[in-house]
Amino acid sequence: MRQVLEKRYNYYVANYRVLLLGGGSGGHVFPLIAVADALQERAAQGGSISLELMVMGEGDFLKTACTERGLSFKQIMTGKMRRYFSVLNFLDIFKIPVGFLQSLWHIFWFMPDVVFSKGGYASLPGAFVSWLYFIPIYIHESDSVPGLSNKIIGKMARAVFISFTSVEKYFKAGKTFLVGNPVRKDILLADRTQSAQVLGLSQGKKIILVIGGSQGAQRVNEVIIDSLVMLVSKFQILHQCGQSQYNAVKADIDRLIKEGEGHYADNLRNNYKLFPFLDSKQYAAALAACDIVISRAGAGSIFEIALLGKPAIIIPITKSSSDHQLENAMEFTKFGGVYIEEENLTPNILINQIESLLEPANYESISQKIKSFASPDAADKIAATLLGQTAQNA
Repeated sequence: MRQVLEKRYNYYVANYRVLLLGGGSGGHVFPLIAVADALQERAAQGGSISLELMVMGEGDFLKTACTERGLSFKQIMTGKMRRYFSVLNFLDIFKIPVGFLQSLWHIFWFMPDVVFSKGGYASLPGAFVSWLYFIPIYIHESDSVPGLSNKIIGKMARAVFISFTSVEKYFKAGKTFLVGNPVRKDILLADRTQSAQVLGLSQGKKIILVIGGSQGAQRVNEVIIDSLVMLVSKFQILHQCGQSQYNAVKADIDRLIKEGEGHYADNLRNNYKLFPFLDSKQYAAALAACDIVISRAGAGSIFEIALLGKPAIIIPITKSSSDHQLENAMEFTKFGGVYIEEENLTPNILINQIESLLEPANYESISQKIKSFASPDAADKIAATLLGQTAQNA
């Protein structure tokens, strides 16, 4: 493994390079950023490593996250491998060789000591090129069922970090290491009272946070709207509806307010906050301020919810890839999470579950049980391995 030594202030510092691969949705981006943060923290504490990080992948989401943290970012063209018919499959075929050539170029000039891949189609070109260059590859699988990209990259990887024991069977025996899901530590820094004030909320009513992922969740949005008049009479609602669905949801809310003038319109104005998307600071504030979370079953979301011990209602995507969200939800229920299938989601069921979770006799015990699902040291364990310690000792 290459190590370049630079003489600084009469002592030697090892110049160590790590390439991080990923992109796409927040479920792939945020754990990658969490590992980058952990790597920088460990390198700074040790003092003997001059760490160089480079992130390579696809998507504005990843680019923005890297820019916010001052991380070097190289964007490549990637083709998504959809396991269903789409015209885009034919167009993306031409992106794959371009992404491969871009990866050859960027990795040649950076030449990392080690590569960490978060998975997803944006990781494939960089992982394959790294394998050709004989660079050690480590990957992380967030979900209880691995995606196609990680199944491929896993064959090239030296080790596979996993969040659920159920995923071990998909990889070579002895190659997996259970660490949990890397979570950004900054979500622990938000103060509950200050966060509620920043978001325009009061301490007088319980706060329900609804998040449907970066793209939103149409069925969840529909049920929230259908339940909204009843919900805002009892609770405060923070609703991330998704950028693509914002205009439609906003039109429905405006209609409800107009119809409710003189009756429930003021409750809607005062107790309902709509967001197309929550940036990292808004999300940390919303998670700190809320009492209950209603969420999809992405691994990133449920591990972040667990880290703060928030009682949660989980609604997995129907027919997600390999039904991984269903499997994630089933695992989460073992630790106190409430799971509702989309087809069974109705206003009455949703409100009844919220009220049940908020019962004083239930709330604290559920919160503690959910917190036991969290893996606050996952990113640090991965960073330790990437910086030279063995996975067994991480």
